[in-house]
Amino acid sequence: EELEKIRQEGAQQQDEAGDGADARRESDEVNRAEIERRAKEVGAWETKPYEVLAVETDCGAKDLKKAYRKLSLMLHPDKIYDTALRELAKIAFMDVVAAYEVLGDPEKRAAFDDMGGADQAQFHTYWEWKQYGGGTKAKDFYTGDKLISKLTESLWPRRVTGKKIWLVEFYTPWCSACGSFVPIFKQIAKMLENDDIEVGAVNCEANKAVCSEWFSIPSYPALMLVGSADHGAQQTYGQGKSKGAQEVVDWARLIAEEWTWLFDHSKVDVMHSEEEFEKQILDTEDLWFVVFTDGLFCGPCRTAMTNALRLDAALHGLAKVGAVDCEEPRNHRLCFERMGVPSPPHAPQVRIYRKGKKDAKSAPGYTGEVLYNANEIAPQIALQLTERVARHALSDEMPSTALGTGRVGDFQGDDKESSKPPP
Repeated sequence: EELEKIRQEGAQQQDEAGDGADARRESDEVNRAEIERRAKEVGAWETKPYEVLAVETDCGAKDLKKAYRKLSLMLHPDKIYDTALRELAKIAFMDVVAAYEVLGDPEKRAAFDDMGGADQAQFHTYWEWKQYGGGTKAKDFYTGDKLISKLTESLWPRRVTGKKIWLVEFYTPWCSACGSFVPIFKQIAKMLENDDIEVGAVNCEANKAVCSEWFSIPSYPALMLVGSADHGAQQTYGQGKSKGAQEVVDWARLIAEEWTWLFDHSKVDVMHSEEEFEKQILDTEDLWFVVFTDGLFCGPCRTAMTNALRLDAALHGLAKVGAVDCEEPRNHRLCFERMGVPSPPHAPQVRIYRKGKKDAKSAPGYTGEVLYNANEIAPQIALQLTERVARHALSDEMPSTALGTGRVGDFQGDDKESSKPPP
């Protein structure tokens, strides 16, 4: 299907240019060195498919398809005038096709990443073993589906990266509702095929740490939109909502649109050490809101990071927003000794650091102030109040870059059903 689209595009471009002999000769000279290099390195797809397609190892499915189409158009025989160069292009094209056959299939890509491509014959043996259930007795619902990537504990940090937004289903093979949802989720993936939303699934029987420790999934099937650890974004599709394909797609597109804007316009400065915290926060005169999280993957931590992005968007130019991962050993002294963050496991804590001088000389022992107690007020309510009070109190300082409407999207509360992980 993809090759047919490429052929049609090539034919259309040729029709638009007429015979285009001069244009093809010019194109030959532009691409000659690259085509000759690729022809000499034929077979590179076996161990270096990412290099053949000229993509990063953490690229998304849509990035792969875009790269494949670009290379296929460059190497298309109808685009090349010189006969000898055309033959070289055919050789190079076969490498591109072979590389895409591996990386364009989520299952094969996962198997290749696990093996590292050191031995292609061994990779095929491993691939077949995986297809027949090797390594786990838990049945995977989406094996072989080209639009739904299986996400595991080891694959997650390699796939869910950068600004990519993922719609993820969490399921178990023994859950009858999960089995009934399979055709609907496949339909959802098809409907989102051309959106900037990646689609994945986690088998919670085979990846219990992801479902219980990282996300505390309360029931199955569960749907979430998640971003990378860099952004910490997460939003759960309500269990009480209809899981019809159109309803889920509409929800995913709405949230993804907001997140895309937030990722481009908001910035949460993550502090990686006590020294960095002092330099960026205490040694400045800016007003700061800082989230202290218990790691990057816990559900409440991700919700807090999503809310931090929204807070920064609303107060952009008026205040700065930061985060400290208290799970990091380098931050233990800062979190637990200096700032008095409760011992883990702990809920995310948001502290405010005043505008004006607060360095060690001007304010010895200054630790800011806890913004709210999560046992007394819901976090999303506290942050809504914080945003509104700060925006009005500092309205005379509001720059044109600040959103200033209080409507960046609703702040999220923690899913109360998340407190008890599933068996």
